Amino acid sequence: MTTQLAHTRPAQTMSPQDREDLAEAIGKIAAIAAKSLHESFPHLSLEGLVETFTRPSAVNMLGARHLSSLDRGLSAGEAAAEAGTALIRAWADARLAARAQLDREKAAAPASA
Repeated sequence: MTTQLAHTRPAQTMSPQDREDLAEAIGKIAAIAAKSLHESFPHLSLEGLVETFTRPSAVNMLGARHLSSLDRGLSAGEAAAEAGTALIRAWADARLAARAQLDREKAAAPASA
């Protein structure tokens, strides 16, 4: 992203260029987060990570976090790093919660005869 977003709320009041810059930033953040996780854990599908990180809920979270960080005076790069870190943490927490749920269900299932 070449310019600092001149962001305001709601998003409808952002200029077309600001919306484009935000969308580009979100795409880059999602791609870098997916690539980083894939490099650290090659068994994770890069395509699957990209798909997960570009779902509406993830995009909304990234946009909100990125804009909030810019509002707090962080640089565009710092805001992107904070948003990406939050995305990876949320993804890891969700995976851990899903695994714990699966473990609880296995423990509660009657033993096979």
